[in-house]
Amino acid sequence: MGRFGWKAQQATLLSFAGDASLNEMGITSRLFPTENAPNGNLELLKKLDRVADPEDQFDPATGKYGIDKLTDFMRLLSPPPPLPVTASTGFGGKIFLDIGCAHCHTPMLTTGPSSIPALNGQRVILFSDLLLHDMGSLGDGIGQGTATGQEMKTAPLWGLRSSRPYLHDGRAATVEDAIQAHDGEATNSRERYRRLSPDQKSLLVQFLMSI
Repeated sequence: MGRFGWKAQQATLLSFAGDASLNEMGITSRLFPTENAPNGNLELLKKLDRVADPEDQFDPATGKYGIDKLTDFMRLLSPPPPLPVTASTGFGGKIFLDIGCAHCHTPMLTTGPSSIPALNGQRVILFSDLLLHDMGSLGDGIGQGTATGQEMKTAPLWGLRSSRPYLHDGRAATVEDAIQAHDGEATNSRERYRRLSPDQKSLLVQFLMSI
């Protein structure tokens, strides 16, 4: 079962790095050695791609390939720091729990065994269960791996204040817009949000902007 990518389609950071290198930057590697033809046009690929595959080259100075270095960067990148807890964010956090957001946006997970002490058995405050959920109309319509077009991995909420616009396709300009767009398994939580008073909604948003 995967944990990485919008569709949880990659099981390891290394495979995620290789997949992203190919599909986002067109760089083939030992894990993904085959080029993607532009719009499936193999003739166009022959004209434009003049670099021998795989394009990711071994660096004798480090003993690693580019996707290995990218993996190290992602693995050792520290999480965004939360803001100090205030009375308002504390109340907002209770509302977050009361309306059921934490059913999918799980506040804390614990890392598994790792040879890197800083990553071994660590509490991670990421606000995600890293699982696939049927999001109804919020889905992207794209099937990937075992995920259907309606299924999306629960996006972590840490650092939300620095990541607008929101949702997988940036359709939501505000957090409120993102909540309102929730559907499928999140319908009940969305409806509970809609029944909140303006003050309660403001407290919830203040909490979300603090994590």
